[in-house]
Amino acid sequence: MTLVLKVDTKASLHEPLEVEIDGRILKVKEVTLGGLEEIQSLTPDLLGGSAAAVKKILSLLLEGENDELFASLPLSRLKPLVETLVARSVNPTEEEKNGQRPGDESSS
Repeated sequence: MTLVLKVDTKASLHEPLEVEIDGRILKVKEVTLGGLEEIQSLTPDLLGGSAAAVKKILSLLLEGENDELFASLPLSRLKPLVETLVARSVNPTEEEKNGQRPGDESSS
């Protein structure tokens, strides 16, 4: 029998994502199928401006306790943050999947 695809859940296809908010670097969790389903079920509440939905989605996306940091951010900044984190976690760019290619200029 021919092996079509081998999935190793311990290895990652891309480097961990990070986000910087007011000088603080936060690591983005890898989104699982269960996590994505939960995020999608909370999305209507998020779009309606639910603080509980925003907090829950952020806890699914970011490592650590960040309630104090997010409490001071306007909702107008949190919604795009959540949307970007979900999009980048679920569908990383080729560069994020493969890392820097030989011959690519470094960003430093």
